[in-house]
Amino acid sequence: MLYKEYIKIKALSVHRIGNKAAVEGVELSDSPVELDETLGEILKSYFLMAFKDEERYRFSHPTDNDLNAVYSYASQAFENDGTFHEQSKNMAKYLYEQSEHPNIKRGDLYVVYFKDCILDGETIDAIGLFKSENKDTYIHINHVAGGFSVESQTGMSINKLDKGCLIFNIKKNEGYMACVVDNANRSDAKYWVNDFLQLKRCEDDFRQTEQVVAMCKSFITKLPEDYDKATKAVMMNKVIETLGESSVSIGAIAENAFEPVGASDAFMRYVDSFQAKNEVTFRESFQGKKECISKRGVRIATKIRLDDNFELNILGGEKNIEKGFNRNRGQKYYTLYFDREK
Repeated sequence: MLYKEYIKIKALSVHRIGNKAAVEGVELSDSPVELDETLGEILKSYFLMAFKDEERYRFSHPTDNDLNAVYSYASQAFENDGTFHEQSKNMAKYLYEQSEHPNIKRGDLYVVYFKDCILDGETIDAIGLFKSENKDTYIHINHVAGGFSVESQTGMSINKLDKGCLIFNIKKNEGYMACVVDNANRSDAKYWVNDFLQLKRCEDDFRQTEQVVAMCKSFITKLPEDYDKATKAVMMNKVIETLGESSVSIGAIAENAFEPVGASDAFMRYVDSFQAKNEVTFRESFQGKKECISKRGVRIATKIRLDDNFELNILGGEKNIEKGFNRNRGQKYYTLYFDREK
């Protein structure tokens, strides 16, 4: 977990990056920006508010991470922070070289050296890369003799970060550890993550949990109609319940969620197929990360819609659910047993 409260901005450099296809060029600053305490806190909040550090990445390269430009420039800045501004200019020039898609917008690149980042209990330095592309219009009121004047100005909104990356000075040999934000339009081809940063997601507990949930949801959805929707909803809830344990395995999920309904063998065959198709390997055991589970996705998997009139959200208690068919009415029904309303 990343604690943001004690993070401080040690240095900030700003450069303007154009679209290379439009030959807009890159404007490099001569020196870092001087910040007072108030502006520093405002910028820190803007830079960091969008990051959810549970989704972690690492730098990659087909042959050697040292050939990944951003990895190399960050490494030099970490080793000698006196070179930080020069490395920020190298990053800016490299970003310009990757800005060839015609829909990439001209914008400002902020390169920040952070101190006192507490990540998973360890205090480390970090380098942040942030690109602001979208401008907002603001109304500015000036006091003049006898009244006020009104004018419009354009500037960066501090309420939404367009693109960002935090590079933590940890696990260098594995490609560092990074978090990323990319609120990009599809048309700019994800150049920030894929072309500029060349990041890959870490195969950690968060990623493992995310993949297991996706696999289980897919398996349950594809089960034949012999398994009614209530049974499928209970299976999904059992999966989520098992992921809440301190140590989770695929075998435990099969036993808890699928064995009671006779689907564990089919599930284990599906696991083998899923791993081969998606080129993933599930570890023998891992710690489930419930915070990475999409609440919307789980609700869809555990919800039963009855005609256009009712929705049941099954959270458990499968022994208190009965399904039948009323011959007189010619309709199906559910009976729910409970002790009290809440």
